[in-house]
Amino acid sequence: MKEILTNDEIDALLDLFQNEGMPDELEGVEEFGPDAVAFRRGGDVSPLDLLKPNRFTREQILAISRIQEMVARKLGGTVSDRLRLDASCDCVGVEQQRFSTWLSLLDNPIGVYLLESQQAETPMIMTISADLLYGAVDRILGGSGVVAALPKDLSEAEHTVSDAVVVPILDQLMAGLSEIFPIQAKIVARHTNPAMAQVLPLQEVVLSLHFQVAGNPLLGDIRVAIPYSVIEPHLESLSKSRYLTVAQRSGEFRGVLAKTLGLVELGVAIELGTAEISLADLLSLSVGDVITLPTHPGDDIEVPVQGHGKFRGRIGVQGGRYGARILSVLDNGDAA
Repeated sequence: MKEILTNDEIDALLDLFQNEGMPDELEGVEEFGPDAVAFRRGGDVSPLDLLKPNRFTREQILAISRIQEMVARKLGGTVSDRLRLDASCDCVGVEQQRFSTWLSLLDNPIGVYLLESQQAETPMIMTISADLLYGAVDRILGGSGVVAALPKDLSEAEHTVSDAVVVPILDQLMAGLSEIFPIQAKIVARHTNPAMAQVLPLQEVVLSLHFQVAGNPLLGDIRVAIPYSVIEPHLESLSKSRYLTVAQRSGEFRGVLAKTLGLVELGVAIELGTAEISLADLLSLSVGDVITLPTHPGDDIEVPVQGHGKFRGRIGVQGGRYGARILSVLDNGDAA
C-alpha cells in the first residue's frame, strides 16, 4: 500500500470532509494529539519531550550515583598505587545530557579514548584531562609529575606508558558498570583532540560520569559518556540493584533515629495570654504594677514547640504551679 497520496486523491479527500463532514469514528480525536496517533496505530502513546534528555528516573540516577561513589574510592586507590603518591578521587557528577552538551565540557588538549564492547553496539567514550594524563606519564617515567608546558599530542611510546594507569582506570569503571549489567570494554582509539570524540549523534542522550582526581601535584578530571541505548535494555535490573533497594527499605533506621533524636532538647513555651495597653500606660509602668490578662484557668490555649503551634491545651494549676493539659494535636492547617 502506497503511503503518499497524489494531488487528485488529496483533492478528493478534502471534498469528502467539506461535503460530508468528519467521519463518526474520528469524532473526538484530536488532530495531532497522542490520542490521534494511538487511534491510528491501535496502541498507547507516551509523551516524549525531545528538548529535555529525561530518560533516566531520579531513582535510577541515585542508584548509579551510589555505584560511582564506590568506583571513585577504588579509582583513588588505583592512581595512588600506580603513580606512587597520595591521591584521592571523588565522583562529582552523574547526570543525563545531550552528547553535544557533553562535548562542550571538554578542554583542548585532552586525552580521548574510544571504547568498544561486545555487549554494546554503540561506542563509549572516556576522557582524561591533559594535566592528569601528562603528569601521570611524567610520574611513571620517574619525574615529579609537574608538567611545565602541555604538549599538543602524545607519542605512541608515551601512550603506551600512560596505559599503565589508563587501563586500570578503565577496568575500575567497567567494574562499576558491571553492577548494572555485565560489560567489558577495550580501548580502540586514542586521541588528544576533543574533535575526535564526535562519534555519536549530537542529539544522542548519554549518561555522563564525572570524577575528579586530586593528589599532590596531580589534579584532573575523568569523564565517561555512555549512550542511553547501551544501558536502556538493562534499566529493569537497575531497579532491583542493591544500591537502590537498600535505600528504599521502609523504616530501616527508624529505631536508631528515634533513639538519637529522643535526647534532643526542645523549647516549649506556653503563652498565657496577651493584653493591649495604651502608650501612656506603657510609659508609666513601674515595679509592682499588674497587667491583667483576658485568660482564666480552664481556657483553651495553643502550645507551641520551637515557636510553632503543635498542641491544643487547657490552662490549669497543679501542685501550686501553673500548667497546661494537652487536649489534642494540631494539624498544620489548624496552627495559628
